Amino acid sequence: MEVPRVALVVEDDPRLQAVMKRHLEGMGLRVVASFHYRGAIRELETATPDVVSVDLELPAESGYELCEHLRRQPALAAVPLLVTSARAFPADMARAEEAGANAFLRKPFSMGQLEHAIHMLLADVPAASSSWVRRLRYP
Repeated sequence: MEVPRVALVVEDDPRLQAVMKRHLEGMGLRVVASFHYRGAIRELETATPDVVSVDLELPAESGYELCEHLRRQPALAAVPLLVTSARAFPADMARAEEAGANAFLRKPFSMGQLEHAIHMLLADVPAASSSWVRRLRYP
């Protein structure tokens, strides 16, 4: 039996987090989730994700800080990292890339768009940028 891949979803909106979790589980992923930075750090102590989705606007510490933390951890440095945000200005995308993000998904997004972005990152598909998901760098 194949072990399911693990996705970490860090999203402070409870409704959106629940929908994302349900959809990713429907894709066959095992999902661990957190509403904030500290909860995500706790989840990382027990699960090594295959892909991470981080909202940039988290309470207390930002999603940028979580991205930077992930990239400083040798075991997590190469994990594909998707950031989500309603702020999609070039400066926001550049800062996300500097923090270590591999792709940027602009809110609001559909679950089909999320699925496309997650598949793109897990499969390491190079030419997958579109108007709603921007590939920042390759894992």
